[in-house]
Amino acid sequence: MSGRPAGLLAPEDLADAWSFSRAEEFWDLYRPYTPYGKDERDERRVHSDRAAIEEFLDRTEAAAAWLDSTRDDPAARDRAGYYLKRMPRLPSSVKAEYELAEIFQVKKFLADYQGLRTALDETARDAFGLGPAASDLAAELGKGGSDPETFFVSDAYDPALAEVRLSIARTDADLEAARAAAETRLAARHGVRLSGRDFALVPRAQAEALLADRDLAVVEPYDDRLYLVRPTADARILGLRDLRDELAARERKLEDGVLRRLSGLIAGTLPEIRAASERTRDFDLALARARLVRDLGLVRPDLSAEGDWELTDGRFLPCEAECGDLGLAYTPLSARFGKPVTTIFGSNMGGKTVALKTVLFFQGLAQAGFHVPAASFRTRIYARLSYVGELAGERLAGLSGFGFEIHRFIRAWEGMGEGGCLAVFDEFARTTSSREAEALLSAAQAELSVRPGVKSFFATHFRGLVRSPGVDYLRMRGLDRKAASECLEADAPRAERLARINRHMRYELEPDAEGPGPADALTVAALLGLPGEIVKKAEGMLR
Repeated sequence: MSGRPAGLLAPEDLADAWSFSRAEEFWDLYRPYTPYGKDERDERRVHSDRAAIEEFLDRTEAAAAWLDSTRDDPAARDRAGYYLKRMPRLPSSVKAEYELAEIFQVKKFLADYQGLRTALDETARDAFGLGPAASDLAAELGKGGSDPETFFVSDAYDPALAEVRLSIARTDADLEAARAAAETRLAARHGVRLSGRDFALVPRAQAEALLADRDLAVVEPYDDRLYLVRPTADARILGLRDLRDELAARERKLEDGVLRRLSGLIAGTLPEIRAASERTRDFDLALARARLVRDLGLVRPDLSAEGDWELTDGRFLPCEAECGDLGLAYTPLSARFGKPVTTIFGSNMGGKTVALKTVLFFQGLAQAGFHVPAASFRTRIYARLSYVGELAGERLAGLSGFGFEIHRFIRAWEGMGEGGCLAVFDEFARTTSSREAEALLSAAQAELSVRPGVKSFFATHFRGLVRSPGVDYLRMRGLDRKAASECLEADAPRAERLARINRHMRYELEPDAEGPGPADALTVAALLGLPGEIVKKAEGMLR
């Protein structure tokens, strides 16, 4: 439990969690941790099951309530974190016999699980079902050492083990005494002292004298100058060695019997242990999400909406963080999208794409069981989230670019089946002529507006759309021209002018009226110093 669960983002990664380049991988990023091999399709379905998502949110709030209750008791939080970090990996299957290391893992888990239970209050334990688990097995495994960090087959498991180990200890003592006696005789007769080693190295002349006393010593060449000498094993030593081997074999047999018995107990209790592991995992993940809630000021999303999609003061965290780094003001998004299709107009740099990213960011968080960074967020659950647009690092142009766009649109269209779909289109048909693009966009929006269960968003700078009754037409407020003009210095470098203009873009949505719309691009060009006669002529062409 101590590492990051598979597929779940850590709190410190949330600000970098979303980019359009990863939209295709969304479910892989956010699918729930499943330690026992659930089918990947089941994992994906979890996030379109409202009851399952609400359960995630309930757990988060239960964990947040526990955090609040321990605000004045940081030691309780530390204790819980300590045991969560120590949780080992458990055996994944029932077996007739587990290895010693696997039995130790079970013992360690049960000890740390009980420690976690002790660190929590009754309300938290009840909320996550963290009741006692495999208590009899834990007591039995506790005989293998009182320290949770160790396990061995102790004498307490079988009286015969104590007897055979006592015999082994006595035999070892007899062997050591016999070996010491042989060393003493060797030293007394030939002056060869082993000094606790198994052999001694002696010069050739001394070795030759020992060759005549083979009952006392074994002599072997070591190199061209020295010989290796060790005491001869007499009949008593050989008999003790045979006895030692016999006793060791008997000990292994008794230990194997203990391990088989413990394995049977573990196999019979493994479902209960797994259930405790899953409940611990649920608490661990809920605690991480709860810390996000408290640290980032998140709220629970309302998943009961039928058609509306409503956000108040929604903060797209990556953009908010980037604005902070650049010293720019960040404008949270507040919007209500009541119709099946929403079209967002705006100039480049106007915030259209950020608005779409915010939509997907919030919907993705909600369907992953996260609380969201907003004052309020109301939506529904969709079986599919689709993105059609340029991916990071991609530059589409010409026929191949248009083909990719249509291919992605078809994939999204075919996926809009049972369960509903939320689809986002960023500058769709940008790789073809404006006249054809406007026709394609108008037709696509008209068809999507009457398709059941589909909620779609378009960002575009094409203004000549045929407007449909099922489409909301909004625009980014764009450049505050008066403020931008007043802040510019005539002799400021062009890059500095651009930065100052950027600070006066207003990233807010407002209703759009038919017509050409504000010419932010021409205003920016004029503020940057484009010759006035070109700007005026362009403005005349727009009328």
